[in-house]
Amino acid sequence: MLKVTNVGKAYGKFTALENINLEVADGEFLAVMGPSGSGKSTLINVLGLLDQSYTGEYLLEGKNYKDVNDNELSQIRGDQLGFVFQNFKLLTTYNVYENIEIPLIYSKKKQSKKHEMVEDVIEKVGLTGKEKNRPSELSGGQQQRVAIARAIVNRPKLIIADEPTGALDSKTSKEIMEIFTKLNEAGTTIIMVTHDSEVAEYAMRTVYIRDGRLYNDEKSVKNHD
Repeated sequence: MLKVTNVGKAYGKFTALENINLEVADGEFLAVMGPSGSGKSTLINVLGLLDQSYTGEYLLEGKNYKDVNDNELSQIRGDQLGFVFQNFKLLTTYNVYENIEIPLIYSKKKQSKKHEMVEDVIEKVGLTGKEKNRPSELSGGQQQRVAIARAIVNRPKLIIADEPTGALDSKTSKEIMEIFTKLNEAGTTIIMVTHDSEVAEYAMRTVYIRDGRLYNDEKSVKNHD
């Protein structure tokens, strides 16, 4: 799926990433853990093609997109990547259906196909009947479900999740992680940043980052019963 070789990133004299080497296979579920300021967000910005100003090489599906223009990058992100954030990033004036439909706006698919895709993910994340609700009418867990549905509506190969349970209670966190698990079991590759070791246990593998360096690559043992 992706390969990172000797990637570095600096902000002036501050080194955010140093000599990062990482491979993620198709269908893998990877957790990235580390303290605040360790470089987690910088790393996923690179992996998500949101930051191109790094040294080293990053290949996504065997391709290097470093010199691709912004329009092409937007297209690639829209087609291949899905993003889920801690603070949901929903449009407050849009209802559930409209928020989920956003990635399809510039798609050339027929409107009937778009509708089918939106309804499909609404059912997958358990929001049937909430299509007309606005974010303010939903719980935090329901808002995150909307964010996940929006991330997967285009059927991306890779989902990048930045602290997806960070604003949720433990019960809701478990429900959200079960959705991610089902997506991964269906073949979607997931890279998830988290500070919660219990959440990281849902992943197949965990890597740790500190002071911009990756260390201690571990296999996770799933046990959530």
